[in-house]
Amino acid sequence: MERIYSLQGLRGVAVLGVVLFHMTAVEHKYSGGDILLPPLLDFFQLGVDLFFIISGFVMVIVSRGRFQKAAESKRFLFNRVSRIYPTYWLYFFLTLAVVLVQPNMVNSTHGSSNLLMSFLLLPNDKVLLVMVAWSLLFELWFYLVFTGLMLFRERWLPGFLAVWALVLIVFNGVQDWRDYNAALRIILHPYSLEFMVGVALALLFYGPHSARIPTRAVVIALIAALLPGIGLIGYYRLFDDDGLLRMFAVGGVFGTLILGFALLERRRHLRMPPFLVAVGDMSYTVYLSHLLVLGVIGRVWQIVGSRPDSLWDNVLFTLLMLAAVLCYGWVGYRWFEKPVLDRSNDFSRRRFRLDGISGRA
Repeated sequence: MERIYSLQGLRGVAVLGVVLFHMTAVEHKYSGGDILLPPLLDFFQLGVDLFFIISGFVMVIVSRGRFQKAAESKRFLFNRVSRIYPTYWLYFFLTLAVVLVQPNMVNSTHGSSNLLMSFLLLPNDKVLLVMVAWSLLFELWFYLVFTGLMLFRERWLPGFLAVWALVLIVFNGVQDWRDYNAALRIILHPYSLEFMVGVALALLFYGPHSARIPTRAVVIALIAALLPGIGLIGYYRLFDDDGLLRMFAVGGVFGTLILGFALLERRRHLRMPPFLVAVGDMSYTVYLSHLLVLGVIGRVWQIVGSRPDSLWDNVLFTLLMLAAVLCYGWVGYRWFEKPVLDRSNDFSRRRFRLDGISGRA
């Protein structure tokens, strides 16, 4: 699998944004009333949207040349599922342990969870035990659909995606996905459009026309996305909406960033900061674990004693929260996520070699 460092760096940006967004809630809960983190950090909940688009891009990278082969489709699905579940289950059981000891520390304002459905990551009408795992339901749905598409000719992929996108656009233009049951809310939600944006951009990136895009045009597009694009999304608070406007605006702006950075990297005009690449590598662990880590730091803040008459404690604990999340993220990635992923990839290579397949995992 080709490694595009700009994608990993953007994953790092995405997860740091989600962490900052949730840090504002921790500060409100434990600071005693004074607030340091500004409301504009609400924008960073869109880090999940950035993850979705990157995920669609990556699906093309890992599936190129592997269509119309049943064994490859099975391996693709196995690799995606093994990427999601083992690490998720670690934080499922850690969260469950916290709930059993201190029930009010987990999802206290969101109601109870269906433990079996949470464990299996299946749609249901209750909040998942690991609250941030809601996004994984969309990931799994997209992986399942993409696996089915791999059974057909690769050149048909753009057509299938165009039909799928058209169906979602028409449906969401006349109906509200909230009116349906939990499973249909995943299937009909316009979030799938963001995955499709990522796939479309990857097809362009690997197609013959990407080399014809002038570097100057790429830079101009990036500037437009970073300045008026992101500014308008923030100004109109599109992150408060779950409709088509958010998907089009965010998909267009974030998609431009992803494709632009990837093109500049390919042309050796861009090198992602190693720190962001490292955070991108451990982004899944950080994403799943950060609420637990922030909760611990918040309780420490409460015990030590917040000082509403000064912002210095806010500064200290903001830095401590960020440092703790990243430090634990590195430990969890190095000592659990990566070893488990390496073993599952080794198993996948051995298992599918028996089917006469010797390609990369």
